[in-house]
Amino acid sequence: MDTLTLEKEVLEALQCIKNGENFILEGGAGSGKTYSLISLINALTEELPDIKIVCITYTNNAVAEILSRIENENLWVSTIHEFIWALIRKYQYEIKDILVELINDDNEKNFKKPKDFSEDLISKEYFENLYVDYDEYYSVTPNDEKRVKISHDHILIVAEKMFEKYKKIADILKDIADCIFVDEYQDTSPLVADILLKHLEQSDKKNVIGFFGDSMQSIYDDGVGNLDHYSLIKIVKTQNRRNPRVVIEVANKFRDDDIEQVPSEDVNAPNMENGTIREGSIKFLYGSVTNDFISIKGKNIFESWNFSDGTQTKELRLTHKYNAEMAGFKDLYELYNSDLIITLIGKIKDKIDNDNLECNKTLGELALEVKPTFKKLDLLEQINGNKIYQSIYSVLEDMLWADAYKKCRVDKESLMSYKFNGMSGRYEANSYRDRILRRLDILEEIIELYEANKFNDFLHMTKFSIHNRNDKLILKQVIDDFVNEDNKTIEDVLEFAEVKGLLKEDELFSDYILNKGLYLWERIKNITFKQYRKSILYLKEFSPICTQHSVKGSEYDNVLLVLESDWNKYDFNTLFGKGSTSSNVQARTKKLFYVCITRAKKNLIIYMPTNDADILCKAKLFFGEKNVIDISSIK
Repeated sequence: MDTLTLEKEVLEALQCIKNGENFILEGGAGSGKTYSLISLINALTEELPDIKIVCITYTNNAVAEILSRIENENLWVSTIHEFIWALIRKYQYEIKDILVELINDDNEKNFKKPKDFSEDLISKEYFENLYVDYDEYYSVTPNDEKRVKISHDHILIVAEKMFEKYKKIADILKDIADCIFVDEYQDTSPLVADILLKHLEQSDKKNVIGFFGDSMQSIYDDGVGNLDHYSLIKIVKTQNRRNPRVVIEVANKFRDDDIEQVPSEDVNAPNMENGTIREGSIKFLYGSVTNDFISIKGKNIFESWNFSDGTQTKELRLTHKYNAEMAGFKDLYELYNSDLIITLIGKIKDKIDNDNLECNKTLGELALEVKPTFKKLDLLEQINGNKIYQSIYSVLEDMLWADAYKKCRVDKESLMSYKFNGMSGRYEANSYRDRILRRLDILEEIIELYEANKFNDFLHMTKFSIHNRNDKLILKQVIDDFVNEDNKTIEDVLEFAEVKGLLKEDELFSDYILNKGLYLWERIKNITFKQYRKSILYLKEFSPICTQHSVKGSEYDNVLLVLESDWNKYDFNTLFGKGSTSSNVQARTKKLFYVCITRAKKNLIIYMPTNDADILCKAKLFFGEKNVIDISSIK
């Protein structure tokens, strides 16, 4: 590769590798850090064909992107957890040794003893004939295959302890990789940083560690944030290839480091038009409107924005709670996150665990003993004051506690556990997704196959048979009923789909809704199928609304950023010198704001429901007086 075509930052990274020096390539939003990473790998491959490179990153999407742009048989690209597990899994003796230490450590809250384990300490003999595996769930109670499991949350803890205790694992990793590159390092666990920058130093063998990312975009609580306390060569990338001039200027005001971004010098960069940087626009709207966002988006200022196109226009809010209402699946979201009877069950369970109340009582008896509250109100009064809850509770309250607890389960993770899998190239449910939603997911896929004219795949998934033109007309009418009928309930749709032969019979589903999923089915069956479909659009990011966290790494022509929240981790007032005095809240909020505003490729509109004079004064300093506008003054 001609070095004249390489960015100067890539050339600096190449020199670090030749010198055997660990480095960090830091760049702001839109600077093309992943492009630099890929350029570096390609340059190394061309100059040193036998070099062994490991590239670890945060998501499967990032893995897929890197693999699609590089051809190198000596390159290992993986998510961090998959890479670490592939590295340590064969060392079962050492894993078990570390597990015994962690489980017996009373100060280690992430590891628990097996259920009904009576002895004070767990011994190595307990694991002697067991295989330790990596799965979604943590369980050190062996299953039928004589396996125990450590989960996503535990694997890095185990690995870091292994690297600390066993020098040979560091030697093995250095044999595998001459270079290890970490993409989006700011989201990486501090445990990974310790493995790579502290424990690998135990080994006499040499390799180079390179980090790519931006500490200003560290918006996850469990990420390392920055690597300032390690001695790394710092390479700074200041050019911005994404944002228009006005967004670059405002974003620079919110960075808390020495990086000041400038427009790209590349005339072919996405933010350039006819050889010059795109000007773009920023408006800061304020006022007293908090909930009527339909009227806000109807203002003339949004006239050219297409809010039905989630690929070019996004409305960013802080939490799924706000978004679910705007995206059209409020009832479904509340079932999974704030259901009153599930809340009651949880509060009784906590009380039983803490105070050892007798369990041979009914749900209703225990509810009267515990006298639970929710949002500072009597929970039983809330349940009995709601027709939907009251009718279901009248049946449940006479159940024995054990039966009620078994049948009243709703996993909060379930609804949002439908994500893009970069390895398969599909949106898929993970193991948290409950059986009812999975049944709906199958039907949704069937509908999508029909709408995409993939009839062979469609017929493979269904019992529906097409023999003549009349069958085709019947099928079209059935699909139209699903898609266009707003008021059909989930129960109606699933029953209709089974009768018409679209869904195959599923005995496990039938058993689930009669037993473990009894309460969930009683609640979800009366919610409209349309709400389910809206949730899928939202989770696939086809909806024009998404959370401010999920948008990181994406970019859109038009961004509407809504600054409101009742979440104690964030306070947008702090951006303007007001609100929380917590330095953590202030830093966390500033970083999230920075990530959000730098998604805009052309137009950025910020709306804050406030009339605070101090906030507006500060806003004018940030955005310019003419760009700070009372929303009531806009037609």
